[in-house]
Amino acid sequence: MTERLRTLDVEAWTANEPFCAGVVWVRDGKVAVTLNPDGIPAELGSDVLRIGGVGGGQEPGETIAECALREAKEELGSGNVRLRSSGETYFHDIDTGEISRIRCTDRTAPFLLQRQTSKTPDRPYKPGLPFGPYVYFGIYIGEADEARINPDDDVAGLLFVPIERWELLLRETVTVGAVLDAGADLLEAAPIPRQTRLWMPDNESMRTVVRLWKRRRP
Repeated sequence: MTERLRTLDVEAWTANEPFCAGVVWVRDGKVAVTLNPDGIPAELGSDVLRIGGVGGGQEPGETIAECALREAKEELGSGNVRLRSSGETYFHDIDTGEISRIRCTDRTAPFLLQRQTSKTPDRPYKPGLPFGPYVYFGIYIGEADEARINPDDDVAGLLFVPIERWELLLRETVTVGAVLDAGADLLEAAPIPRQTRLWMPDNESMRTVVRLWKRRRP
């Protein structure tokens, strides 16, 4: 990771650009992740859930911060979610792997901004959305008084994992039961068998978020 600083207005930089956004919410030393039944490679078989961050894709006309807040409210099942400006902001160029600290002029600075070359630069993800050469991913610090399963959302569960046991989620064979035994908390849309395996994609932003979170300044 380099320490070269540059100044960015993140909302202006990502305006009219394709992006996804979400939050990192750490409560009592545990970080929230979603458990999802979609996006799982066929070779992994059944009884698998995908680990994801709290967040998702933009809606027409949203800023990246507005997208993060809306997605957090939807996936945490709470209207009382707040974004807190981060004292440190990191920029991750996914194409090169370089991570650097940046200065933000935004009123609410994200914790992490990622950028990756788009695989579909000439067409939007869905009608009404922007398209372009890059896709951005913004992760803001979120706060909430509580969380619950939103019946209108498609997540199977919310998992609160102790930061110091995060590496468990990087194992290909870890189960829901093993993570709970390590001190995690689980909110379920319906009972999830404890032998269900958990899988995290290599490109999941939370991999980078937690690694940087552990080294941030108090």
